[in-house]
Amino acid sequence: MRETIGGRGVLEGAFRLLEALDEHGGRAGLTQLVRTTGLPKTTVHRLLEQLADLGAVERAGRGYRIGSRVFRLGRFWQPELRDLAKEWLPVLSARMRASLVLVVPREGRALVAAGAVLPADDVPVWPGTPLPPGTAAGRLLAAHHPSLVEPDADALEIRAAGYAAESETITAGLGCAAVGIRTPDGRIGAALAAVLPVRRDPVSMVAGLTGTARSFGAALAEHSPPKLAG
Repeated sequence: MRETIGGRGVLEGAFRLLEALDEHGGRAGLTQLVRTTGLPKTTVHRLLEQLADLGAVERAGRGYRIGSRVFRLGRFWQPELRDLAKEWLPVLSARMRASLVLVVPREGRALVAAGAVLPADDVPVWPGTPLPPGTAAGRLLAAHHPSLVEPDADALEIRAAGYAAESETITAGLGCAAVGIRTPDGRIGAALAAVLPVRRDPVSMVAGLTGTARSFGAALAEHSPPKLAG
């Protein structure tokens, strides 16, 4: 990118920096951000200072981190979806004795929207983070959303079976099964995944997950008539 950028280029550069901070765990130094974004050092420094003035990033020692303004604005993303998940997932998780994760297709990735994680499972996923490649939820969504960056050779089989399963992809000792949550027009708008120790067959959770996903989708339609998938 040229040293002098303007208009849309400024916005793109700013979001590239925010994405780069996210890739580095929310905090990084100037040199790291230059390397990650490929932008000139003077451009990165100028954009960071502007973002800091706006509260989108914060100075942290000799580096920068995600700012409170980004956090504050992010609270209003998909409130119906997250409020319903907050109400349902802990109860369902306790009943099924498994950690539950709600995942949506966004920005070409499988993005965690909400979850209820049992302390014993220690599932390394958090709301707002993309899932690593190969997860059951990611494969399930990729089978229905070809635009996702995780194409799956088993897409036809996954669509026919109605679920995806895997073992020890997220972390050692844990397996996962995922089913789709349908929007009112019949599309798969999200995935509901159960994460549990590998000694328990993840496929054994599919029937319970399917019924739960159907009820969740119906409840979401009542709260939020517009489409779930974007």
